[in-house]
Amino acid sequence: MKVLITGANGLLGHNIVLKLIAEGHEVNAIVRKAESIKVQHSKLHIFQGSFMDHEALKIATSGCHAVIHVAAATDMSLSYSEFYDTNVKGSEIVLNVANLLGIRRIVYISTLNTIGYGSKDNYATEQQPIQYPFTHSFYAQTKLIAEKKFFQATKQENGMNVVVINPGFMLGAYDTKPSSGQLLLAAYKKPIMATPKGGKAFVSVADVATAVVAALECGKNGERYIAAAVNMTLKDFYKLQAKVCGYKQLLITIPNWLINAIGTIGNGLRAMGIKTQVCTMNTKQLCVKEYYSNQKAKCELNMPETPIEKAIQEEIDWLLQGNKIKNRR
Repeated sequence: MKVLITGANGLLGHNIVLKLIAEGHEVNAIVRKAESIKVQHSKLHIFQGSFMDHEALKIATSGCHAVIHVAAATDMSLSYSEFYDTNVKGSEIVLNVANLLGIRRIVYISTLNTIGYGSKDNYATEQQPIQYPFTHSFYAQTKLIAEKKFFQATKQENGMNVVVINPGFMLGAYDTKPSSGQLLLAAYKKPIMATPKGGKAFVSVADVATAVVAALECGKNGERYIAAAVNMTLKDFYKLQAKVCGYKQLLITIPNWLINAIGTIGNGLRAMGIKTQVCTMNTKQLCVKEYYSNQKAKCELNMPETPIEKAIQEEIDWLLQGNKIKNRR
């Protein structure tokens, strides 16, 4: 099968490309800069351009049998219109091109934040509706709108076969920006680290890539799949990171009122036209424990569950190799 992938230059994109090639597929990737892809292979064909350019995307997608749409705006300092232009309008372009070329199989990469989070005793499943504070998140809002547009495409005449993957907090190699690696960088070998009270559903990016590629064949049309693994607080995560990397660290928990006060300051900066990721819309998310069940992806997509310690080590090794961090003693 020949597959078009957007966002191939990111953490998940790179791992999907590697998995597709390993499974014997041919891959077309569209990226703004060809050098941003760190993989070279005879089965990988790189097209330079924007997936939001209809003609460029049409050329890159020609001859493909399926599309995996990964690319998205994720910078939390962006305005709603900036998120909307990439995450919604960009998805519409992907759908239009696929329809024009007669491609009926699409895997769309969304986010866990379009699904309501659970609790320590009751993990959320794919049916849980979005919850506050993510109802106020520009990123989550626009990803949810895009999800609905993809699902609507399954109901049209000669409708498409669409599967949505909702990944957890991914860790592993090929974090080129870095993106999620920023969480590890914030604490790496620091003697003292302050952590919010919230938590996340962590997962090896290689496992998510396995689920995404499996969704091309095994995913049920019009269904979501949570691709997550280990639910833990940020404090417990940093304890684990310190253990994996072999250093000691004093962890201090930040009270929610202080996190939200910092967010209020960020609101003021934004009101003055200063671009910042800090605002109450974003800081409130740090106070939430986002716990999810991965049973559906494990059962239907055969998603593996790599120990999160291994994913942390792979992420750290990648960051060290790329001189993203200095190997502090």
